[in-house]
Amino acid sequence: MLITYRRTGGVCALLTLSAVALAGAALAVIIGATVLVIALTVAAAAHVARVLLPAWSWRRAVPPAAPWPHATFDTAVVNRTTASDADILRMDSDKG
Repeated sequence: MLITYRRTGGVCALLTLSAVALAGAALAVIIGATVLVIALTVAAAAHVARVLLPAWSWRRAVPPAAPWPHATFDTAVVNRTTASDADILRMDSDKG
């Protein structure tokens, strides 16, 4: 039985491996730049559309400001003139 050993690799394999790695890196950069350009184009188109079409459904009109407080009470100043006014019972009183 004859066993032979053949050495593989060396400079040629190293050059091939570096060429494949360089091509992969270049492809990754090209794909990243393409995705970035597409994203910027879509964002710019959306911005222009929002400026030109201000009545889109997500841009609702702001409701008018409600006056504060929401309810008012009409009041009048009452001066007690007689001593009998001091005997007025409160409405929530349990007396009489």
